[in-house]
Amino acid sequence: MDTSTVDIASQRASDILEKVKSVFASHGFSGASMQDLAQAAQMSVGNFYRYFPSKDAIITALVKRDLMQIETFFDAVRAADDPGAKFMELFRLRIETLPFQDAALWSEAQAASFRVPEIATLMGAMEETVRINVVNALVRIHGDDSAQALEIFATRAHFIMLLVHGFAQRKSCAGNSVNPVQSAAVGELVLTTLHDTIFTPPAQPAV
Repeated sequence: MDTSTVDIASQRASDILEKVKSVFASHGFSGASMQDLAQAAQMSVGNFYRYFPSKDAIITALVKRDLMQIETFFDAVRAADDPGAKFMELFRLRIETLPFQDAALWSEAQAASFRVPEIATLMGAMEETVRINVVNALVRIHGDDSAQALEIFATRAHFIMLLVHGFAQRKSCAGNSVNPVQSAAVGELVLTTLHDTIFTPPAQPAV
């Protein structure tokens, strides 16, 4: 197959995913029909099926794309002269600019993982990728890869994931009724907690 065709198809699929996010966010996974999704993508249903034959296929593609974005996130941390500062910079950007649609999609993907083994496998791989990368970042930030430190960093990685997932879940549940001032205040509290979790030396309990 011509590689240029593959690139075009990949870009087209990415464009479709961006356009259908709002449908899943507003209708939910079960409430969104393939016709709704095709309409959002400005395509005929028949043409839409060429790219995504089912809603499960769309969720799978969205999770795979999120996994690629996570790798890009941690590539930036690894390349930084000050990984701690870069870590916090990217977390702040994520917390402050997390779109409602992305938060809602995360919830939908989590729900779909209980029904679809492939999605469950991808979600598990994503969680493990994040955990490993957070631990590696903490090792570099503190310069400590002792067994005790690694155990502490593993616990902190799970806590960091819980904080970020919880914030996204809250934003998804609040939907369009979210109070922007309150949301910003909660976001700052999350970021303060993240900062303490990341920078507290491993010999001390992170508060």
